[in-house]
Amino acid sequence: MYEHLRNDNTEFTFPDNVFLYCNPLEPSDEEPSVGMGQRKERKLSDFFQLPQRLGWNFQENGDRSLNSGTASLDIVTQRWLYFEVLAQVFGHLPDYRSYDFVKTDRSGVSYITTTDLPKYLERWLDSEKKSQANERRSRLIRIQQVLDKARWYVSQHCAVPSRKDKATWEINDLLALSFIILGETLTRALSLIQKKLGFRIEGWCSHDIRRQGWGYSKLILQKLDEDGWCAKAIHMLQAQLRGNSIGLVYLFTLRSSSSKGPDHEQCTATVCKEMEIRKIQNRSGPARYHYCASTTSDFCSELETGEKPPNCNTDADVSRSIDGQKLADIINRGNVPLLLYRRANRDLQVVEMNQSFDKSYAIFSHVWTDGFGSLDEKNGTSLCVLHMFSKMLEKVAVQRSGSKAAVPELFWIDTLAIPVEKKYATERRKAIKQMHHIYTHAKYTVVLDLSLMRTTVGLGYSNPAMKITMCRWMTRLWTLQEAVLSKHLFFCFKDRIIPMTQLEEMFPEEDSELQSCIPSLARTYYAGILGEVRPKIHEEFRKNEGWTAQSDFLALVWKAAQWRSTAHPIHETLSLATMLNQDTELFAQPAKSKEGTDEHQQECDDRMVELLSQFAAVSPCPIPPGMIFLPGPRLSKKAYGWAPRSWLSSHEIDSPDPLSLPYQGNTRLMTDGLEVQFPGFLLHDLGFNREELWMRREIYFPTDSTLLEWYRVIPAQDTTHFPKDQRFAGNDLAIIVSRMPVVDIKETALFVAVKRIHGGIRYAEILNRVWISRAENPETVREWSNKHREGHHDAMSAGERLPPTTKWCVDGPDLETMKTEEAKPTDSKGHSNGHSSDEEEPKPLERSRTTGFRNRVTQSSKVVRWLKGRALDR
Repeated sequence: MYEHLRNDNTEFTFPDNVFLYCNPLEPSDEEPSVGMGQRKERKLSDFFQLPQRLGWNFQENGDRSLNSGTASLDIVTQRWLYFEVLAQVFGHLPDYRSYDFVKTDRSGVSYITTTDLPKYLERWLDSEKKSQANERRSRLIRIQQVLDKARWYVSQHCAVPSRKDKATWEINDLLALSFIILGETLTRALSLIQKKLGFRIEGWCSHDIRRQGWGYSKLILQKLDEDGWCAKAIHMLQAQLRGNSIGLVYLFTLRSSSSKGPDHEQCTATVCKEMEIRKIQNRSGPARYHYCASTTSDFCSELETGEKPPNCNTDADVSRSIDGQKLADIINRGNVPLLLYRRANRDLQVVEMNQSFDKSYAIFSHVWTDGFGSLDEKNGTSLCVLHMFSKMLEKVAVQRSGSKAAVPELFWIDTLAIPVEKKYATERRKAIKQMHHIYTHAKYTVVLDLSLMRTTVGLGYSNPAMKITMCRWMTRLWTLQEAVLSKHLFFCFKDRIIPMTQLEEMFPEEDSELQSCIPSLARTYYAGILGEVRPKIHEEFRKNEGWTAQSDFLALVWKAAQWRSTAHPIHETLSLATMLNQDTELFAQPAKSKEGTDEHQQECDDRMVELLSQFAAVSPCPIPPGMIFLPGPRLSKKAYGWAPRSWLSSHEIDSPDPLSLPYQGNTRLMTDGLEVQFPGFLLHDLGFNREELWMRREIYFPTDSTLLEWYRVIPAQDTTHFPKDQRFAGNDLAIIVSRMPVVDIKETALFVAVKRIHGGIRYAEILNRVWISRAENPETVREWSNKHREGHHDAMSAGERLPPTTKWCVDGPDLETMKTEEAKPTDSKGHSNGHSSDEEEPKPLERSRTTGFRNRVTQSSKVVRWLKGRALDR
């Protein structure tokens, strides 16, 4: 089933014996017996009509019926979604034989095999290079259509979102997995061949790796659970892989990971219980790990075995502490305290970095719970940890220059260089404000993660890259800003330290193989630390210390942050503000309320409002317009109801990705919401009772009088009905879509109530996130058209297209307005009186930015006054 994925670096420990259920060929095919080549060019109709020829009918919604014959669902689907897909892709090759994908054991039992798939892929590429342009174009378009439709059937009816779910079609789990593995491999190969040949026709090909997944196999998810993998880690990886099962299968090649083991037995998709266990065990601080100079290995035997060696202890004579007052004095002078450890005399010093300092220092980035931190309530650590730091810096120096450093390397690590005692709270806030500068000016950063330090690098690119993707360091929000702001990253494994640049140099060659998408999937870590844009960002930092993030960068940060977490929710905005070069004064203030309370959530909300307000004070406004489509609870404050309460949403990216779509124009934060430009549909009533709309499961509408184009809208939240909402009755209803035309099976959109139109802007309140899809089934279109002609409008509207240049000012529900909505006068149809309003148009936040917004100190109590006073140009 996945023999084609095996190589010297990859050995799967996963079953792959999928029975041959069917005859790979129909009696009508031109291959009457084994051994004769099948040479005819396949037609698109061969794929779409095959189920009917075998006596089955399949509907778009997954319903199927057996009209004639006795073939089982396993037989039909294998013949259709495996062997017919192979024939569609390779059938034009002179030496193609379906039975090359079948093996028979000594007992005479036949199974499918992909051993010959790599050579067929190479032959396919060679044949396309030699073919005529028209012939090649026609074939590549046909194969794309076949794979797209097969992918839809498999992902919708053979795959599952979680191990607890059941697939729509009750077929053998290994059989379903074989469809997925083959489909993802062929989809990936087609994309590479299109690129190599320069084949790019908009709408007829896809080079997006995020659209190449065929869904998740129930069998894989069950095996991962049985193997002890953390449910939350798997959920996160599922969303990042965008439905690509080969990436999950590859996890079985990883011998060890911090995301697997007995401590993860109670984990859920949203909570890692292992982290809670570590917190309980280390109430007074994380357990400290040790580097033992007496051992022969490169690193502490505790790091290798998980057990502290007998010659290691934590007595005071083997620890070094740092004077918190000395750190505070340096910080108060506006400078940065660096650390210098001399192994020869076991001396730890604090060195002050001032403005004229050459900034020749390194940084250690780590996860707090791994224990490379302070001693209880004071700054300090074990000598063996300092010894380990020193050895690591030497190793990096050898890699960078070819020889050991002439003098001990200066370094900075937050748990030692930022005073931890409570009396230094002011200095801690000042130190946090320095972190953006500290990270961007360091020579390099060494990544410390316990799971990486307990495993070897491995061979090739994919093995270490996937280990980094799965490590705990990739799950914390603070380490995201440390990775993004660092010029150079070095990852510390058990056997060696590898620079990210060296690792990435291996990627192009390994990723060029047609038969494997594993390298690109393992590279998930690279996207998770904004690898593609980091050089550009650092160039901007070099030119301008006051650099401010733009819309595309904020969108990338959102996507990287959503799968991470913080130990304390209140720290989310502090970490984001530090990374995005914003003023951190308000965000560094201690929380005034207890975590888990409504008051604490309100504090978090207020800080998110302040962060968005800082973004809005920049011209042009960098807030990505696609944020209005993002999932999760939204802020309740007026003008900010379009915005998610948290960037740490842990939600799979919807289709299309609203933050990746091209967008013309800039957003503006108005007093009534966020101004954006998107296409949409205005919904005109055709007679149904709006007050009963909340009982509906769907809304459907045509776009013009021809009744040829119809759309269906269903709620995207965890409900099957639209919510009961008084605004249905009093306002025009509309759908805001992220792009036009709607091309995917379902696309995310917003169902809104249009409060008024002023100055060409539609002021809208969000009612629902919804899925919108274009009706493709002719029978469905015919049924709805007949209903319309007969006057049975039910949940039907007449849709009016709105162009991509349509301006919207989007906000969440105005709770105060909702309370008095029924008291407003309406016309006989339930609409508010008129679409337009002569009242004063709400003004945008001012665009000027004087000495730099990041230098402005803002108190929580001033947020509202700032919005209504200083920031509003009345």
